[in-house]
Amino acid sequence: MLLTRRHLFRACGVAGAVTVLPGVASESWFDWMRANRRHVAVVLDGRGGRVAHRPHERQPLAAVRVLSHLAAYAGGGVAADERVRVREWEQYHLGFDGGAHQAALRALGLTSTNGVVADEPQRFVTVGELVSVMVRHGDLAAGDWLGRRLGVAVPAFAAEVLRLVLGRSVEVERYVDDPRLRLEVLGRFPDVTDEKRRSWALGTWAGTAAEVNRMCRKVLDGVVVGVLPGIVAVGLNVPEGSAAVLVEEVDEGWQARAGELAGLARRALVEAAVLREFQVGLS
Repeated sequence: MLLTRRHLFRACGVAGAVTVLPGVASESWFDWMRANRRHVAVVLDGRGGRVAHRPHERQPLAAVRVLSHLAAYAGGGVAADERVRVREWEQYHLGFDGGAHQAALRALGLTSTNGVVADEPQRFVTVGELVSVMVRHGDLAAGDWLGRRLGVAVPAFAAEVLRLVLGRSVEVERYVDDPRLRLEVLGRFPDVTDEKRRSWALGTWAGTAAEVNRMCRKVLDGVVVGVLPGIVAVGLNVPEGSAAVLVEEVDEGWQARAGELAGLARRALVEAAVLREFQVGLS
């Protein structure tokens, strides 16, 4: 689906790999938040009232950071039908995105035999299609391409991955142009442990719940959910109101329930009892 600026404001996507576990969990998100208040930042602004908890404390945003890219795109400067070669987009793809890039390729009808990049890098996609997979599937390579094209002042996800793998800062453009550096990166991937990934993710792009909530009201109609090791971030804007819920220091089990947290945030905008749960649990 081509996502034009007109469609952008009606988009409803989930950014990041989110799995909903079957059955009813014995512990709820409210239980977790009550026990981990200092790792939660919330702004809920709906029909029944407003709840704010640590709204100005900075926390990791994961894929919710693409709201900055959506704002720049909505402001103009690039046409939705502008064509982009797949290889120009994929030069920013270095993995560690929870399968988002593969989901994006499938959504655009692009095959990937090796399960990493497209089989036909010479093909074209449009800017509108890149924006669509950025929002709906959390493809951060698309976000990096769009960010560079529009001059968004947000560090590239690919640069963050390079820092994780190499242990030093490297410009993405140098990585793209230097075959020896690409081989070094490839050789060091096996050294990246789960512990390193988690520590790295917690130190990536950050923002506040208040900022996310304001941005959602400006550029989003729907939901965006970001998941990285140790992080779940939710931003949404619907007719009933807007919300931002940022949590950190979560384990894999809670990461897998990110969709459930997004659902609770949506319900809190219209159901007084759910809003009350947030208020009581975080007070």
